[in-house]
Amino acid sequence: MSQGALIDLEVSVGDDPTARLVEAWERGERVRLVSKGIAAKSDVVHALALPRGAFDRLRCAPSAGVVIATSGSSGSPRFIDIGLEAMLASATLGARVIPFGAGDVWHSSLAPAHIGGVMIFVRALVLGGAVRVGAQPRRWSDLEGVTHVSLVGAQLARLLEDEASAPRSLKAVMLGGGPSGQALRDAAILRGIPLFSSYGLTETSSQVATGALRIGDAATLAGPPIEGIGIAIDPVSGEILVDGPTLARGEFVDGQWVELARPLRTRDTGFLDESGRLHIIGRLDSMFISGGRNIHPEQIERALAALAGVRSACVVGVAHEKWGRRPVAFIDIAAVSAEKSLRSVREQLRATLEPHLIPDAIYRMPIDEAASMKPSRARLSSRLASGERFDAID
Repeated sequence: MSQGALIDLEVSVGDDPTARLVEAWERGERVRLVSKGIAAKSDVVHALALPRGAFDRLRCAPSAGVVIATSGSSGSPRFIDIGLEAMLASATLGARVIPFGAGDVWHSSLAPAHIGGVMIFVRALVLGGAVRVGAQPRRWSDLEGVTHVSLVGAQLARLLEDEASAPRSLKAVMLGGGPSGQALRDAAILRGIPLFSSYGLTETSSQVATGALRIGDAATLAGPPIEGIGIAIDPVSGEILVDGPTLARGEFVDGQWVELARPLRTRDTGFLDESGRLHIIGRLDSMFISGGRNIHPEQIERALAALAGVRSACVVGVAHEKWGRRPVAFIDIAAVSAEKSLRSVREQLRATLEPHLIPDAIYRMPIDEAASMKPSRARLSSRLASGERFDAID
């Protein structure tokens, strides 16, 4: 296939990259999105619209698209080449589950260098809505006038600490980015939050399974496959396989472009329930063996996230002379007063987890990781291996 030129575009939180992207796409260029790592403090509504005929011109440039860096649990960066057509398909198909269009405003606190960030702008381009860029929401008032927002579990937990009511303008809160507890989801629904679970990857132009959540839905539930997306489960490994029009076309390996194999092997494990809805168990990359038994860190993280006062959790496997590897947990605590209920974390976990899943140590989440959208298992594992000391909670 024709490669097209590859250009770099530096972006950060608060940037609106759409005009520069469209100009590059009209030239048939691939745009490698590079994060500046600087969080802007602006909070401005950008009304986005393409001029008449622009999409026809863009479709005449088949190599147009973006190249986005992503990393698995190993922490090693990969560069995914996503065609414009795949992103347009993702925006259109996703809107059948979560409608978005003229008059709607999607709050974005993600840098456009990530697939979740750039897809918010693409949805606005395709569907006619607007984007408000700004910092991570910490109070419900930060979302006043917003109709849509994408959150990870820790962000939702922090917002629920605000006793104020959520803005009446909210139509959809899309929850993704890793495990979140059932108690957190139920608490949001009980407060009238229009909550949707979502699962997707950079290689799939964001979401491939999305659904509205109800009280009592399992913490593993991601939702039904989006119409037009094929999801299957490998009968041997339990790996989730994905195919459809939203898949990336390739990736750069050691500087060489390699076509993406279909169906995509996601390296995530899961299952489809009797209603055909996708459930996520965990990452094959993060699973480890302890005393001959498979341990999925995500299972422990969900149990920790269900405890009162826990915003988020991250579990890593550390070397152990007898068992091979053992789980160690980091948790972000909502408030100092919550620590009283966390003095016996292991005791509380025994109610929901088998003995071999109880972490050997539980530490307070480092401030830098707690402040990030999603704590990094690779970084925390590296810091433990380097001998860094952390505050023990239990």
